Amino acid sequence: MARVQAVTFDLAGTLLFPHPSVGGVYAACARRHGLEIDAAALDAAFPLAFKGGPKNASPEVFWKEVVQRCFGPALPAAKTDAVFRACWDAFARPEAWRPAPGSVQVLSAIRFLGVKVGVLSNADARMRAVLAGHGLLTHLDGVFLSAEIGHAKPDARAFAHAARGLGCAVSGLVHFGDSPREDGEGARDAGATGVVVGGAHAPERCLRNERLADAPYAVRALLTEGRLKGRFSRTVQNLLANLRGLPEDRGRSSDRPMKTLDEAVLDAFKKLRLDKPVPENAIVAHWHELLPGRLAKRSAPLRVLEGGRLVVQCENSVIKSEVRFHERAMLAKIRALPGCQDVRSLSFVNG
Repeated sequence: MARVQAVTFDLAGTLLFPHPSVGGVYAACARRHGLEIDAAALDAAFPLAFKGGPKNASPEVFWKEVVQRCFGPALPAAKTDAVFRACWDAFARPEAWRPAPGSVQVLSAIRFLGVKVGVLSNADARMRAVLAGHGLLTHLDGVFLSAEIGHAKPDARAFAHAARGLGCAVSGLVHFGDSPREDGEGARDAGATGVVVGGAHAPERCLRNERLADAPYAVRALLTEGRLKGRFSRTVQNLLANLRGLPEDRGRSSDRPMKTLDEAVLDAFKKLRLDKPVPENAIVAHWHELLPGRLAKRSAPLRVLEGGRLVVQCENSVIKSEVRFHERAMLAKIRALPGCQDVRSLSFVNG
């Protein structure tokens, strides 16, 4: 497999969730216009209404149809435009969305690994204000929304556009999302790696994470395997097959002594340094406290090497010179963080 160069995330259902729910927001909007409609009923109607929306229409036309289908006869024609406009405006505000647990830490940890991070979503420009309102926009190297780029997942052109925007080949792109078809199969068929977050299964030749918080570990594993092997080792392939209930690849590895799943997981934890606290986690979490905001956005910690030397990636030579000016103060702040007492020096490289 190609080396992982960039990661993209879906928005609704992956990185962000409606708050308190789609039905809850719609019901509140209707209430302001004198309509009392049960939020649970709207939640139950939403999946079918969304599926029946006109896919090739403009965002406003699409969502107006969804709102009408969702409310059904409970929405009088005289109030349709007003209620739709209230619903449309509500989902443009950050308070109608809640980030998935640990979102900022996930984005920071992946950028910490030296991998660019972006969003690829079948959404419209309203989501830029939502991302900014939750403090996520500053952690992204690119935002690619179907209404702006002209292509929607699972169209391969959407993934190709995101890869170009992040400066990588589509084969070096890993995409995380909750839809097996749009995010899993779409990424796979475009030549990228698709990772389905949640759900019961992943499509063939796709991976699956139980939670968004697992994404940095998946990326680290892909980086490790891709760098060392150029592809997944048979051991990793068979471990994935076991977890997904698929037949193993019966090669020479099947003649070697078998390990239990507990032993395999323990070995993986040791290999990826997941069996003990690592200073990188604390450094990533506090990075914006270690430097002025402008410099923190244009630099990122990569890894702590043997001997306690922290490698910091800077956007260019000018940023590197400015960051180096803060070296002594940075090192003192880093050594005060939990688990970072062994960090002894800093090394700066260009991105």
